[in-house]
This record gives sequence, C-alpha cells and structure tokens, in this order.
Amino acid sequence: MSRSHLSARHLLQQIETDRSKRAKRDIRPHWLTALVESVAELFDPVAEVGRVGFDCRLDEQGWSATLYLGAVELVGGKSDGQTQRPGFQFDLKALCECFSRVDDLSWSVLDHSDCEADPAPRSLISIDGLVGENRVRMAIHSTSPAPVGPGLRRLPNGRFEPI
Repeated sequence: MSRSHLSARHLLQQIETDRSKRAKRDIRPHWLTALVESVAELFDPVAEVGRVGFDCRLDEQGWSATLYLGAVELVGGKSDGQTQRPGFQFDLKALCECFSRVDDLSWSVLDHSDCEADPAPRSLISIDGLVGENRVRMAIHSTSPAPVGPGLRRLPNGRFEPI
C-alpha cells in the first residue's frame, strides 16, 4: 500500500511539473495575449453564457489568431450528450478598434447543408492588419472547429460548468 501512495504522489508531482513546463512554453507575447483577451470580451452570447476558445500561431507573415464561442454539452434528460452551438452577437467596430491599422476585413459564409455529420452553415469574420507594429491575421468563427469539443456543460439544474 505504501508503494501505491508513493506512485500517486509521484504522479501528482509529475502533473504539476508538466503544467508549469507548459506555461513556460507559451511563446505568445504579452501584447497578443492582451489582444486575445480583449477580443474575447466582444462575444456577447444571445442566451445564457458562453466560453470563448482560441488558437494562436506564428508563421512567416506574423501572428494568426482564431477565436470562437465553444459549444455547450447538455447533461441529463432526453438531450443528454447532445451539443448546442450558442448564438452570439459580436462588436465588429470594437474589433477594428483593437487594431492600429486594418488592411483587410471580410465576412465569409460556407454552407455545409449537404454534410450529414455537421449540416450547419458556418461563417467567419477575417481581419488583417497591425496591432502596434505587429502583423496579425485574426478569424472570428461562428462555431468551434470540428476537432474541438464543447467548452461548457449545462447541468440538469441549469448551472454551467467549464470542461
């Protein structure tokens, strides 16, 4: 039994060590983190609450960031395990104000109605410009990307919990 206890303690220490190493690997500059946090605040869920997800990448042309409002997984009842895409409003004027210069702003709508697995149309807003002196390409998606799971769980009592 003492071996099990030591193994569990070692595992917990390893988890904490891995978590701190991951935090140190975050190569996003502070200005980009602040930008993502500011843009995340621009999502206004139409009903109830939402959780914003994001992905940032650095390439030859600069930083790209993708933001979206995550799906909600329903827990309990006849809808148990189903996911819902939350509707939201988004302040485009405030998005543009996050940039020191906007070179391109576009809206794209992709119709997936012929796809059985995910028939909903998707849309995204793309903005390309400068934040300070830094080149940024940003996309605001109407739904979370396919491989991303739900961001929240809605419990039978109406409460939400992050996943």
